[in-house]
Amino acid sequence: MNPNFEIKDKALIYDILDKAEYGTLALCVKNKPYAVPLNFVRIEDDIYFHGALKNKKMKMLQQNTTVSFSVVENYALIDSDFSSTEDLACPATQFFKSVSIEGMAVVQESREVKVRVFEALMHKLQPKGGYKPFSDSVYDQALKATAVVKIEIKKLTCKFKFGQHLDEDRFNMILTHLLARGTQIDKETVRIMKAQRGVKF
Repeated sequence: MNPNFEIKDKALIYDILDKAEYGTLALCVKNKPYAVPLNFVRIEDDIYFHGALKNKKMKMLQQNTTVSFSVVENYALIDSDFSSTEDLACPATQFFKSVSIEGMAVVQESREVKVRVFEALMHKLQPKGGYKPFSDSVYDQALKATAVVKIEIKKLTCKFKFGQHLDEDRFNMILTHLLARGTQIDKETVRIMKAQRGVKF
């Protein structure tokens, strides 16, 4: 990874994970890869997800618990002419934040852990509340019928791509074009570009 793009600040990394509604889980059994998008929640330094006890991902995890997991937060598309005057397609790109995780999947059996995970997941995705607490016996059957899996993180990398590696002229050229286009995501991208570059607002 280009060191200009690498992020090691845990607060920034957790911010991405806590805001993202879904990530992509990648599995592999007998040299056959499988990737599936799913809702998840971070609790402390671990990632949790859930699913039916006998679906494809759970059957694969019985054979291979090594997984990878990724989350991407997209920002502005950078048109090729935003940073070049050579009429080439090559400079076209997209700015983004991403987190990539390698780890081990561990199935959680206890009701207490399942309740904790579902409470955290609902708080993340439905913070307004409006549902019975998971301590209620009404959830007993559903909890028994649902698998909850923890990804114990072995390696985590985070990347912010916002033109940090560009020279001053190309960087400012992109800023000018984004501000002229002026969508909400363009304005937010400009804000982050300046923050990553250390430019005062």
